Amino acid sequence: MSINTDTTFKIKFKLVTLEPDNYHIVAKAKIEGHSLNVIIDTGASHSCFDLDFVRQLSPEISMEDNDGLNVGVGTSDFESKLSTIQNFRMGRFLLKQYDIVLLDMSNINQAYEMMHKPLIHGILGSDFLMKYQAVIDYGGRVLTLRRDKK
Repeated sequence: MSINTDTTFKIKFKLVTLEPDNYHIVAKAKIEGHSLNVIIDTGASHSCFDLDFVRQLSPEISMEDNDGLNVGVGTSDFESKLSTIQNFRMGRFLLKQYDIVLLDMSNINQAYEMMHKPLIHGILGSDFLMKYQAVIDYGGRVLTLRRDKK
């Protein structure tokens, strides 16, 4: 398999309408070759993935308690874990050995299910968006990511 040497990656996304003038940006991604939906969330400080979904994909995955500050909308009282996934892909953009935060996303998915929306498996927050110099083109519905050449 050849390694992609491009530094700019364009990923198509969908705008999921939650209610009038209220949207989430949802993109397709893959963890270890398994498809998932991620929300692109500029208001989230950290990226995170659904604990139960990742456990189902890789029951043997190593996890450790996250001793860092957990802050979410409406609460700061929730458990999170730290882990590393071998392959995270969005289109041609590939990360190997990607350190992730895992938490229970059932509350998000319950709300999505009530609105007949697709399940969400992760949120890409400002940590990811800043690191990869994300540009969100709402009109073209394209997320552009950049990576420094190595």
